[in-house]
Amino acid sequence: MNNYVVTNIRLPEEDYLRLKEEAAKKRKSLSAVIREKVGQKRPDNYEKILLAPTDWFTERDYKDYKKMRSGLKKRARMYDW
Repeated sequence: MNNYVVTNIRLPEEDYLRLKEEAAKKRKSLSAVIREKVGQKRPDNYEKILLAPTDWFTERDYKDYKKMRSGLKKRARMYDW
C-alpha cells in the first residue's frame, strides 16, 4: 500500500469541474484522477520541451540551466541524510 501525504491545492474552477467530470465518467474519485495525472511518467526531454518554444531561451541558456541543475542535485545528495 502506498503512503499518501495529505495536501491542499488550489485549482481554477474550470479545471476543477473538468477533472470532476472526468472522474464521474471513469467512476473514480477526484483524488484518484488527480493522482493519475500527477503520477504520469514524463519523457526524458521534458525540461527541454517546456523551455525550448520560447524565443528568449536559447540553446546556450538550456545548457547552463542543465549544468546548474546537476550541481544542485549533487549538493542535495550530499546533505540528504
